[in-house]
Amino acid sequence: MVVLAVLSGATLLTARGHSDTRPATGLAATADGTAAPSPGSTPSATPTASATPTPAGPQPPATAAQLADGITFEQAATALGQCLDYDKEMQARWQSPPPSAAQGTQGTQGTHPNRPVHDYGTLADYRILLAVKSTGDDNSPGDGISVVGVSQGAHPTRLICHQTDGRTSGLQSGSADPRAGGPEGLVNPDINGGKLYRQAMLDGHAWKLPYRWGSIGTFAPSVTRVSVSYGDGPAVDAALDHGWFAATGLLTGPVTRTPHIKGYDGTGKLVYDSDDDKGYQKDL
Repeated sequence: MVVLAVLSGATLLTARGHSDTRPATGLAATADGTAAPSPGSTPSATPTASATPTPAGPQPPATAAQLADGITFEQAATALGQCLDYDKEMQARWQSPPPSAAQGTQGTQGTHPNRPVHDYGTLADYRILLAVKSTGDDNSPGDGISVVGVSQGAHPTRLICHQTDGRTSGLQSGSADPRAGGPEGLVNPDINGGKLYRQAMLDGHAWKLPYRWGSIGTFAPSVTRVSVSYGDGPAVDAALDHGWFAATGLLTGPVTRTPHIKGYDGTGKLVYDSDDDKGYQKDL
């Protein structure tokens, strides 16, 4: 198990009112006892300090298919933890005064004093929703991995974390609350999901293929199946994970249209089609 340098947080609540009855199977914390006195010695009145518990990690995804391309749960958890640490470091930098301020030549405000302060919580607040290989493009060169984590609580958050060469290279955040887009909110593709299926190829550069894509969003309790197709590939049944859906596949040719998403109820009736969703962008 990877030891993650973050504080233990609250137990992850589930999305959209679903009840999570599974036991906690994330990176478990340990509790060590105190040292025993040596034979013949007089016990000290001062209790021996116990070892620091291992911080708790995120909850795993509901299915093995949500960890693609050989990425392990431990790798995904480590990447997400590093992204949270990276964000805290960047916030501290934005709020800290520049070096010249300490010399009395400027004020004491940080380099971005008006930037709002936010708190994405701790690693234990999250569930790993999807982890896939990422392909570099003209905007973000270098291959790596993308990890999606979702949290619940007072301020639900969805994070898309990008890593290149084992280091955080990008972090995109959004509200975990479903957007108002699909009919009656039955299926809600993530409004920033393009981070997982779009390549930014400028000046006519060709797509890098094959390309690993991902699609995420939320769904209503009455929806029992979500399918996603992209390009000429077959439709993929998405994993349904505590009110979120996650799908992934391999693209073998360039595309101009976004993934096509459909949702079905328990009778097999089609209740959502992204082609009919006015809030869903259909062209890349």
